[in-house]
Amino acid sequence: MNIGSYRGAASLAAYEKWQAVTSQNIAASSMPGFKKSDVSFESVAGDVMRTGTRNNAAGGESRGIMAKAATKTNFTQGQLRRTGSDLDFAIQGKGFFQVRQENGEMAYTRDGEFAISPDHKLVTKQGLQVMGNVGPLVLNPGGGVISINSEGTVMQGDQTIGKLAIFDTKDRQSLHRLGEVMFGTQPGEKLDRVDNPAIVNGYVEGSNVSPLAEMVNLITVSRAYEACQKTMTSDGDETDKAIQILGNPQA
Repeated sequence: MNIGSYRGAASLAAYEKWQAVTSQNIAASSMPGFKKSDVSFESVAGDVMRTGTRNNAAGGESRGIMAKAATKTNFTQGQLRRTGSDLDFAIQGKGFFQVRQENGEMAYTRDGEFAISPDHKLVTKQGLQVMGNVGPLVLNPGGGVISINSEGTVMQGDQTIGKLAIFDTKDRQSLHRLGEVMFGTQPGEKLDRVDNPAIVNGYVEGSNVSPLAEMVNLITVSRAYEACQKTMTSDGDETDKAIQILGNPQA
């Protein structure tokens, strides 16, 4: 078994994952509330190769160390961008908007670019209901300017519509992606309600992606991938030479 080939293949797989994550970050960089993924590398134990001959008691073992790429979501806050729309909301600091999925389960997002459904409910761009503390937020068909106070209470004119349900968790890495800007919880996991959220009206939170930094990552991973391929090719050439020499009794 050629340990070098296995190491090279594992490294190429890790670089391909890094490239895929970086490409996704760039593609979603313009989405409000999008949270980028960060890639980290770690070494994991691979197969064991015995050294020495069958009758050589001094022989030992050589354990292959393989590269592995791991990803995690970066939840740092993106820059707030003013839109002037009274249906846009942005959270300053901790918390997620709670929305109801089509299957009835709850999801969480930082994308506060909302709209009004035909039945006058506050919904996301995907048509999911935005939840208040006592259920979906239903707006007045008669209209009126929508605003929010410092406690997160949504007003339409002089009428109180309800209070936005804002939740958070101490372990945000327990959340998993549902599409681009939504997150779901683990079975049985309950998030903590944020009692006094800091929400501003007429703003949306941009993604936390730096396109320039991600482009640099793409260049870096491309060069690393190429270098790894050259190393594998060189290792394969050396192996071929060894086979030719050792397998030739006249050598």
